[in-house]
Amino acid sequence: MVLKRNILKKIRMLNLSKKVCLITGCNGYLGKSICQLFKKLGATVIGIDIINKKNDNLDNFFKVDLNNKNQIDTLIKKMKKIKKIDVLVNNAAFLANSKTKNIKEKKLFYNHKYENLNLTNTIYLTNCVIPFLRKSKNGSIVNICSIYASLAYDYNLYKNTNMKPSLAYGVSKAGLKHYSKILASIVSPKIRVNSISPGGILRGQPKKFISKYLSKTPISRMAKEKDISNVVAFFASDYSIYITGQDLIVDGGYSIS
Repeated sequence: MVLKRNILKKIRMLNLSKKVCLITGCNGYLGKSICQLFKKLGATVIGIDIINKKNDNLDNFFKVDLNNKNQIDTLIKKMKKIKKIDVLVNNAAFLANSKTKNIKEKKLFYNHKYENLNLTNTIYLTNCVIPFLRKSKNGSIVNICSIYASLAYDYNLYKNTNMKPSLAYGVSKAGLKHYSKILASIVSPKIRVNSISPGGILRGQPKKFISKYLSKTPISRMAKEKDISNVVAFFASDYSIYITGQDLIVDGGYSIS
């Protein structure tokens, strides 16, 4: 009987049925995976995205351009009917690589769109949502960062491909990672704040890139979306109730070499 109670308790800890979860970039590759898993675990899922696509895993959707602070302000006004938010997942971002036909080896570029969406406006949105999170018994913020928040690019991986890594991406994600730690010290104990740093996720990259990437990855494969969304669910659940201010690297061992 005691064993049965313990098992049921653990199941309830991963059950998100009483949690209201706000996920940005809900219609992207990773965003869809997070929404699907959260819905499966019983959460009420609210999605934010600049693109309005059919997503059966959403209970509510707001079309918002997170590059625009005025639209964020409008979103917060619309959200006043929502009594609380238990989990905020900051997933929306400009991705690490752009594709171009003309690539000069190791040429760096900086584009402020990365800084604006990946860092500045993510912080702005988070600050606006914190009052909703304070109404939760166990509020949790999960920021999606990147291994490039901690590591420099290995430009050999990109040689002779049409992929061009952005300096601004790594810089913006490094800022978000450090913001997560500082915010955790400010909003605790009511709200926990953690970040996740994924490695490369398989999304049709050139075979040359994949081959080089796998040679540096002990698990010998690139990540799948669910590899990351599973960890997001962990930070959203009561399993991580004593964890805050941490960055969890999910990269198949890429960063250990």
